[in-house]
Amino acid sequence: MSKFSSMSDAYLIKTYVPDIYQKNIYAIDYQKLKKVGVKVLTFDIDDTVAALEDWKPPKSAVTLFENLKLMGFEIYLLSNTKFDSRAERFGQRLGVAYIAHAHKPRITGLEEVQNRYLQKSGTPLLKSQMAHIGNSIMSDVGSGNTFGIITALVRNEGNLIKFSKLVITEGKELRYELKKRNIWRKHHKYVHHDQYYQLGEIPPYRR
Repeated sequence: MSKFSSMSDAYLIKTYVPDIYQKNIYAIDYQKLKKVGVKVLTFDIDDTVAALEDWKPPKSAVTLFENLKLMGFEIYLLSNTKFDSRAERFGQRLGVAYIAHAHKPRITGLEEVQNRYLQKSGTPLLKSQMAHIGNSIMSDVGSGNTFGIITALVRNEGNLIKFSKLVITEGKELRYELKKRNIWRKHHKYVHHDQYYQLGEIPPYRR
């Protein structure tokens, strides 16, 4: 029995169900985020912006970030990486600020984003004006939902097999519990009209 089995449906939904679920960062409807007043986007790096094995962001990510900045978004990289040099390299190539050692699912990294925004603009950044995008239901969705901002989950960008199928991680236990209760699904393969949804939409399997 996992630690998640004793948690209520309401707690699991509040803490671990993302507001948006898409195949990758390019499939997110950023216009919807802008319309609801989001000003700052924070992105995880590894397996979100680029594969864990990549040493620099792909050209598609550079183009996306340039377009997002043109839309008026301020962007921060918020990563748990232990290597400042990796976060710095990605930040420089993408032309955005970065925070390494974010310790997600703690909320300290998101608080730091608020502090930096205030120091830079002189205006407080409301939680309703923030959205976090990442690939981890526990680290990224967990931290964003706990902090009270919009969260977007994307599938792993990388191709490396990190864990054996025989190894049951906490993330797998969490996904199993959510799926068992029909709260949320993350399929290993694309299932047409079943899994992906944008901000404000309800997944077909919950209708």
